[in-house]
Amino acid sequence: MVLLSSVLVTTVVLAHMPQWRPFVAPTDIFGGARVIAIVCLIAVPAIALLSWLLARFVLAPWHLEYLRTPALVAVVLIVVPLLDFALRRRGTVVTQQPGFALLMSTNTALLGIALITDLRSATFGVALLLSIGAALALAVLLLAFAALYERLQHADIPVVFREAPLALVTAGIMALAFMGFSGLIQE
Repeated sequence: MVLLSSVLVTTVVLAHMPQWRPFVAPTDIFGGARVIAIVCLIAVPAIALLSWLLARFVLAPWHLEYLRTPALVAVVLIVVPLLDFALRRRGTVVTQQPGFALLMSTNTALLGIALITDLRSATFGVALLLSIGAALALAVLLLAFAALYERLQHADIPVVFREAPLALVTAGIMALAFMGFSGLIQE
């Protein structure tokens, strides 16, 4: 239920995240979104679980809860470059952008999901399901927006509605669609 709730109902990424822009002018929008979605599917659960463990077994016993945010930022800044190095070394996902680790490190979705997972999860299992659900939701949203954006590149759209206005209208319609799931699971 936690997994389903975090993917469909809560939509952690949309409901609790500050505004963010996941890719910086790549030529292949969907390809860039796919790479970021794959990396988020790996990075979000790793960072969320490490931050949950850090909060429960280091910060709480020493009564250092006020250091939660700097500690989580440190976790993000350590895990993302290590993940980028491992993916480049293995050749699994090769990014074309030289500053990809910086882009992922400054992606507030990673820090936001880690904070929310830490605050909403009482057990490791719930933290795991919530982080996987949030990563799946982020990946689905990124790929949906990228596919829609690429499709609209070839559509006959009035000049006034191109780029930002159309993106905002599309985001609003998708947010309304996700709000339809809000009564599915009671929290």
